[in-house]
Amino acid sequence: MKKFYLIRHAQSESNAMQKVSPNANIALTKLGEKQACEVAEWLITHVPTPDKVFVSPYIRTHQTAQPYLDKINQKADVIEPLREFNYLDYEHIKDLTYPQITKLADDYWAKGEPSHKDSPTTDDFINLINRVKMVRDEFGLLPDGTYVVFTHGMWLGMLMWQLVLGYQGHDCPRLLNMHKFREFELTVRPKNCEVYALIYDGKHSTISKVRIRGED
Repeated sequence: MKKFYLIRHAQSESNAMQKVSPNANIALTKLGEKQACEVAEWLITHVPTPDKVFVSPYIRTHQTAQPYLDKINQKADVIEPLREFNYLDYEHIKDLTYPQITKLADDYWAKGEPSHKDSPTTDDFINLINRVKMVRDEFGLLPDGTYVVFTHGMWLGMLMWQLVLGYQGHDCPRLLNMHKFREFELTVRPKNCEVYALIYDGKHSTISKVRIRGED
């Protein structure tokens, strides 16, 4: 059996609406740093000796993981497809207010076109689907053990969406329904530093929330 502890990163400057930065460079707030230390204490109690720790390439997951890594004296492996859904181009939002950015985001989801990109440098919805499935497949190839994964809110939402729909890489029109996904994702979105347990038993995958904590 394989067990993955999945953690949404701690509060970021974007979550707190403090600063607009390129998605990969969004850092933690002071509260986020405190949350990272708190989740490290929780993890050291529940997962003192993980087989591996994984992070996305984005700074906020590295910063969230670091207090835990310091305690267990390990380094994290970076999994590129764990990164957050980057659907708005920084060049299009860098001079906007947060209400204006929210309006652009709402317009993107209202458009509901899975192959639409805000720019050539951003993701489309199909990319998010494929990246999450790619990581699921990679997890499935790992040996039995316990793993800790620091990732992102919308990434976790897509993971749960795929599990709910029983998606295994086949044609699945419901998976491409961006309006339904957005409704689902906003309902289940983890708070910062909440922890989910994903269990592979060889035939089935189940996911459940095991730590309720954090602030957006």
